[in-house]
Amino acid sequence: MKFSKNTTISRLRWWQLPVLLSFASQLPVSTTQAAPIQGECKANTDTVPRIALVSAFSGEADRFIDEMRLNDGQNKFDGCLNINGHRFSKGKLRGKNVVVVLTNISIVNATMVTQLTLDKFNVSKVIFSGIAGGVGGVGANDDDPNTPNETPIGSVTIPKRWAFPQETYFNNTAEIVPCAFSPGLQLNHVLQDPLEEAKTCNFLLGQASEPGQANPAGIFQPDAKNAFLRNTNVSSDRAPQFYFNQNNEQIIRQVPFPGASVNPETDQDLKFWFTVDEAMFKKASQLEVKLLDCPQVDQAGNCATTPIDPPPQLIVGQNGVAGPTFVDNAQYRRFLATTLNFDEQGNRNAETDVLVVDMETTASAMVAYSNNVPFIAVRSVSDLAGGGEEAAATQIGTFFAIAAENQARVVFALLEKL
Repeated sequence: MKFSKNTTISRLRWWQLPVLLSFASQLPVSTTQAAPIQGECKANTDTVPRIALVSAFSGEADRFIDEMRLNDGQNKFDGCLNINGHRFSKGKLRGKNVVVVLTNISIVNATMVTQLTLDKFNVSKVIFSGIAGGVGGVGANDDDPNTPNETPIGSVTIPKRWAFPQETYFNNTAEIVPCAFSPGLQLNHVLQDPLEEAKTCNFLLGQASEPGQANPAGIFQPDAKNAFLRNTNVSSDRAPQFYFNQNNEQIIRQVPFPGASVNPETDQDLKFWFTVDEAMFKKASQLEVKLLDCPQVDQAGNCATTPIDPPPQLIVGQNGVAGPTFVDNAQYRRFLATTLNFDEQGNRNAETDVLVVDMETTASAMVAYSNNVPFIAVRSVSDLAGGGEEAAATQIGTFFAIAAENQARVVFALLEKL
């Protein structure tokens, strides 16, 4: 399955996904699937330190609950409870105390449920896992159709950093330019005339033909020259919303003016990248996991269909992005791959490709950051974000179950390392 700049795909509308994913999650990829949980959830919260396993779709999290329900010593199901309509399943998985919960789709749901989990349970770590759209990296989005895709279908990524590329400013004029918030976007740090500042900005829709001009190849056109990327301001105990002045008065932290130096004592914490936990990332770098490489397996666990070509791979590192948009656009995919390939210091290198895009991970990462809880994400590629040789229904219907199984295998292996 090749991934080139000439490939196109007609993906499903977002409202069609639940039906299709419900079907896809029933594909026979595992021999350990348990019967549905019967009856009401009547367990209680507790103070046991637990690793939170957070996903957006049931097909992603069901694999964890099925494994817990084996009740074989290393895995044990301790029941479930309902909080605000969300089911929290407690137990042991690979010998670790865990709680499993679904966020549903969207950054708002991911934010709400991650915080709810941290509020109600004694969470020691957060692992967000599930499927994602493949971006493929810079190489797969260049002008060479023969450049291989870095994230083939079924591959599992554990990115080092996550961002909100759609945290943006849409201005009516370039005279107010907030773009200097993002040092990683090669933006100007020397405060100058706003119009001059605007000429140095990287625009939301990609590089324009001339500084300050709209990009004619953009995903959409209205006032494109006045659309700028921005950092996210986030509050935590390290940088609370208020600080105390010399009179012991509470003073709200300010958002620094573009180009001005940041005072960590009085200004808000501004972030573009949310970097995953260093210790968990180091453990993830040591993983060796056999990934499923075919749509279906027999009762013996062997391939019952033709294996995927190229085969899935485990990739630890690089970048992931998330946002409120279900991405079905090759131009925007290329924008993500070629514009956001930098690290926290704004450097571009072989370790800073954008490989996956989804709708929840960065929101969960931001909540974990604000609460000072270690976070990491495991995302498996179920389809290509705006490209591919097959229609979306064929891709997702065929490969969702593979991607869900592969992310579960990697999470299992990671739990054993922690």
